[in-house]
Amino acid sequence: MLRRSFLTLTAGAALWPTLARAQQNSLEPIEPENDLERAFIAAFTDPEQRTEFRRLLLESDVALAMQSNLPDAAPRLLNLGQRGEAGFIFTSGARLSAIMGPASARAIIPGREALTRLRGKHAVLNWRLAPMLTLEPEDVASYIAG
Repeated sequence: MLRRSFLTLTAGAALWPTLARAQQNSLEPIEPENDLERAFIAAFTDPEQRTEFRRLLLESDVALAMQSNLPDAAPRLLNLGQRGEAGFIFTSGARLSAIMGPASARAIIPGREALTRLRGKHAVLNWRLAPMLTLEPEDVASYIAG
């Protein structure tokens, strides 16, 4: 079974101690603004909706946080120590701007491409928002292969 985690504040604090300090008292529930976000909310509350969410995540444009706006820039990563690194994907450019600031570098690309750029790393979808999804490197590979 895939080790993906749909996180709330409590679960996030338990599973991601490195990120927990930044998340405490700062998770904002989202009002869905696009099909991907509607599917994300549905998947969070109904496991039967996760297949549709996964399909939309791979096909929809998402915002991947980048180190710079240069064409060959690498994704922005958080060092998790022995756990590796994590990259940040948001369900829209507006979500990325709200959390990381409007001037933050980003690539608006299909979800499959964003996950491909994070291959071998953890991926955090909608960091500091609720719901939030974390994928371990094995899960990222499974999503890409799916």
